[in-house]
Amino acid sequence: MDIQLSGQPSYTLAEVVLRRGETLVAESGAMVAMDKGIGVAPTFHGAGAGVFAGLRAFVVALIRKWLANETIFVNHFTAIADGQRVFLAPSMVGDIVSVPLAASEAITVQAGSWLGGSTSVSLSLQWGGFAALFARESPFFVRCEGPGEILVNAYGAIERVEVDGRFAVDSGHVVAWQGPLTYTIRKAGGWVSSITSGEGLVLEFSGRGTVWMQTRNTSALIGWISPLLPG
Repeated sequence: MDIQLSGQPSYTLAEVVLRRGETLVAESGAMVAMDKGIGVAPTFHGAGAGVFAGLRAFVVALIRKWLANETIFVNHFTAIADGQRVFLAPSMVGDIVSVPLAASEAITVQAGSWLGGSTSVSLSLQWGGFAALFARESPFFVRCEGPGEILVNAYGAIERVEVDGRFAVDSGHVVAWQGPLTYTIRKAGGWVSSITSGEGLVLEFSGRGTVWMQTRNTSALIGWISPLLPG
């Protein structure tokens, strides 16, 4: 598939051009527009042939919904002719990046940031550890393994940082990471500095790899809006 991005970074739109027989899988509600030569089929991600495969996909979809805040259903967009287009956009104002994955290459994505991609990319949940339960974000991440290509969205612009050593990112600003990186979840400082500075938990990465982070924080937006709501 050929992916073109426009409107970056605030109102990014992904234009995906498919060849005949090629399929794009995307989050429910992500489609903005499409050509008439596109067939649409809602399903559970990873659903294969047979009753057992369908049941397994249904259970995984429920887990993704309850634990990782992902949608239960995904849509399969299949081209019935060459050059058919599907346009995707996230629900929040923000950026999109496309990430190609070679065979057995993987990327770990913050829950809610996976927008779509090739059907050949497998998705699984990754537990963030008990420390993640105290973060304001989901304690689960989505691990995507190639071959194929995925689309990742964020709230705000997406910045890519090459890490070699140690690098700490606020838990609400982490979008994805790739490579042989390990991480720990800790306070940004001591208890006193955390309270007075307003900083919460951070993911401190170690090793060499790539980290994608968003310039805005959804939890901070919610915290800003909540006092303004009636009641």
